[in-house]
Amino acid sequence: MKYDSSKAAELYLLKAENFDEKTAPNQKKYYREAADWLAANHFDSAEEATEAMKHTEYYEGAGIAKIADDIELRIKAMEDVGYDDVAEIHRQRREKFRKGGNAYAFSQEWIDDFNRAAEKAALYAERKEAFGKIFSGYFQIAGNPQRAHRKEAAKGITEGLKKLEELGVTFDELASQRAYIKLTMLTEKGMNNFVDFVHDFIRNGCDFDDDISDISEEQKHIAGWVAQNKAQLAEVGKMEKWHFANCVAVPSESPEGYDFIDMREVDC
Repeated sequence: MKYDSSKAAELYLLKAENFDEKTAPNQKKYYREAADWLAANHFDSAEEATEAMKHTEYYEGAGIAKIADDIELRIKAMEDVGYDDVAEIHRQRREKFRKGGNAYAFSQEWIDDFNRAAEKAALYAERKEAFGKIFSGYFQIAGNPQRAHRKEAAKGITEGLKKLEELGVTFDELASQRAYIKLTMLTEKGMNNFVDFVHDFIRNGCDFDDDISDISEEQKHIAGWVAQNKAQLAEVGKMEKWHFANCVAVPSESPEGYDFIDMREVDC
């Protein structure tokens, strides 16, 4: 069968269509440009086309584009969750890769830089666990009228504060950083209330003599209203628009097997 170079160009265009502009712009660009190059040149065989490609940027371009997209996604993911120092390491990796290409990608420096970013990300995870325990305790104490539950929540706050001390960081340091503020999903006023509560807790502990019956009565009132308006709530619920998250990951040498790269919300 006679070799048809237009078919190869068509295949590259199909590959380009499979890549999303947001998550894989470099790979999409590579396959489009490689398709144009194949279409502009005539070859009598696949071997001839491959040999000619060896002398162009397209020969190793697919792998380079894939690595570039991987780094870009890591930068975006770290920026989204507020890991600004980790994002900066990946930006440095991007610049080194742009200058050094595969020579950098297959070097010990590449491994060292990647591990440096991973260590900083792991530190966020440890701090988030402790910070989350403090916030969970605050949330329970602020909204639960049962004294026993509130006492248990106070233990969680104490444990969280102690863990932060072991990690060499203060509550105030974390409460001023975007990564931890995002974890609470609070408004600015709500965050200020949370910080004030923790400051008071550190100074004075927690007073459980009050039974916060006003909250208890309010909860009963809300429960009664929901029971009376169940049908209307069901109708409103039908009009809600739901979403699901699409997680992008890549193979990794970590025990989990994959590295998280990106999270996108998709209409369902």
